[in-house]
Amino acid sequence: MNYKQSSYDPSSEKDDNQALESASTDNRFDYVHYCYSAKAVREIDYLMVDQGYVDTSYELMNRAAQSMLDFISRSYSHIHHITIVCGAGNNAGDGYVLARLASQEDNEAHLKVHLVSIIDPEKLSGDAHHACQGWLESGGTIHSLEETHFTATDLIVDALIGTGLNRALEDEWHDAATMINNSSKPVISVDIPSGLSADTGSTHGVAVRATHTITFIAQKMGMYTAKARHYCGEMHFASLGVADSLYTDIKHSATLMEWNEIARQLPCRSPTSHKGDNGHLLIIGGDYGMSGACRIAGEAALRAGAGLVSIATRKDNINAVNSARPELMVHGVETAQDLEPLLKKATAIAIGPGLGTQQWGMALLDRVIKLLKHQSENNVKQVTCVIDADALNIMARHNFVIHDPEIIYTPHFGEASRLLHHSTEFPSVESDRFQMIRALKQKYHGIFILKGAGTLVNLDDNISICPYGNEGMASAGMGDCLTGIIGALLAQKLPTSYAAQLGVCLHAKAGDLASLDGKKGMIVSDLLPKIRQLTND
Repeated sequence: MNYKQSSYDPSSEKDDNQALESASTDNRFDYVHYCYSAKAVREIDYLMVDQGYVDTSYELMNRAAQSMLDFISRSYSHIHHITIVCGAGNNAGDGYVLARLASQEDNEAHLKVHLVSIIDPEKLSGDAHHACQGWLESGGTIHSLEETHFTATDLIVDALIGTGLNRALEDEWHDAATMINNSSKPVISVDIPSGLSADTGSTHGVAVRATHTITFIAQKMGMYTAKARHYCGEMHFASLGVADSLYTDIKHSATLMEWNEIARQLPCRSPTSHKGDNGHLLIIGGDYGMSGACRIAGEAALRAGAGLVSIATRKDNINAVNSARPELMVHGVETAQDLEPLLKKATAIAIGPGLGTQQWGMALLDRVIKLLKHQSENNVKQVTCVIDADALNIMARHNFVIHDPEIIYTPHFGEASRLLHHSTEFPSVESDRFQMIRALKQKYHGIFILKGAGTLVNLDDNISICPYGNEGMASAGMGDCLTGIIGALLAQKLPTSYAAQLGVCLHAKAGDLASLDGKKGMIVSDLLPKIRQLTND
């Protein structure tokens, strides 16, 4: 999913796409990347009128419709016929105003508009009723869903229902969304794809699959994670001229990561540096038959800039790992005692890739936990640590909790469910990834990276969302690669919060670069040269 700002903002002379590109000098940059709950967005909407930034809420509706028309004129300049499907509430009102503006004789686009209402328009109230009357007074007509043929249109606008939805689409609402999805036509959703939760990114059944979504007033926190990645298409943000002060007065719930900003945290090297200056990462894992996991983590760590990478694994794995990547220092470890000399040399630890959940893995994790607890209790920091994969499963099974806020944990949904002892490890349509990561933070204290579409990172009270990455990365070893990247950044002495965010973005951006050659058939090795490229750009 890509995100762009395409904002109608009368207070700014700059195009907002340019504003994103020159974010370092534009103080609106932070506000564009704040994400809010649906309730908070409604409050911002209300305050725009209450504090006199606009005369009426209907003015905001007109701005929203104009921003949509501007987008259609730019991106679909070749089309002649659009179908706007309206439901209820202000989302429908936006659709009615768009219909009026698009069909006006003096409008450059001057499109043939077919407007569909799935409810009796007489039931509309407030601004939506006003917008409907404006459309009818301009000579427009309203059609039913039954008399609509989507094959005859060039573009569909989804104006069914907005951010207030908290249940499944039913009856004619369900039918309309299904017909839109089956049309094979490009779809623009107004503010949010109908049927999608603005707070969680989940659905309660069917939802509209948009080609583009133009979201208004403020970014919605659920629209960059979970199922939203499937339904929103390319995201565009139109602020409608919201005052900067309102973005700071109303508390945001999450922040979108932005690569150009995050990449500033990449470690710099002195021309006189040696390998020891760039950190020594110890990767612990690779039980019998799982040498590939620690090898992937090790190579990713080298490509992410670690000066030295040691791997503590089963003796049987030494030849397999060394023959594939001789730059890795591989040590056969059969007992926790064998770890001692390696722990003393490391500046960071990554434990979990291929660790297994048997006695060997449990003993090694127990030794690392004792070291981390000793550091925390005595307020010393010998090493930083990232915990992943089977190390998380062992923690869940035995209820291990380390009271150290500086440890990074990288669970996917199943591992997170086990850590929280949920009854199922598989995501459901009701899943709230934000609630889950908060619960993980509360129970285990550290920095959590909840992997998946729209990876979340919790930092104190703030949650960061990664808008990068793609479905091609759903293949073996991707999590091990991320662990190696984060471990390398920790070894290079980046603060844990920076290492977590930068590691996630670096990993996802590498996946996006690799996907330019195709998403199907992408393997983790395809990311490794891209990691090196990104760290040197």
